[in-house]
Amino acid sequence: MASIPPGIRILSSFTRDQWYRAFTFVLTFLLYTSYHLSRKPISIVKSELHKNCSFSNHLDAFSSQDTLLVSSVSCSWKPFDKSNYKQLLGAMDYSFLCAYAIGMYLSGIIGERLPIRYFLTFGMQASGFFTCLFGLGYFYNIHNFWFYICVQVSEM
Repeated sequence: MASIPPGIRILSSFTRDQWYRAFTFVLTFLLYTSYHLSRKPISIVKSELHKNCSFSNHLDAFSSQDTLLVSSVSCSWKPFDKSNYKQLLGAMDYSFLCAYAIGMYLSGIIGERLPIRYFLTFGMQASGFFTCLFGLGYFYNIHNFWFYICVQVSEM
């Protein structure tokens, strides 16, 4: 009879409880990683909400082989295509940071009173939902500034 390979012997030496703990640890690690990855998109999305279109318009003018008329069509996302785009993007940041500051205080109070499993599960799922909702604004062609503010505040 052949002996059991060392790798199989090591794997079979773990109890069911140890496998459960390892699975819980790996799953929690992956969830926290995806949670923290979803917290960054607004800094990346801001460059897409208001693009510097002068270079692309200049190339379009050259490719048309006509006169050098730069197109007046903006390539930015409405309502961030106007001259007050810095104020709008700043208002989004400000609203998120205010909600974040208040939310951290309240989540500490709530987190002490609720079971941590339920608190983290609900918080992560809600954050993922609102991150997806922010992205769905593109697919559903939503150009309402208050939609983005509300989603940013709710994402906290």
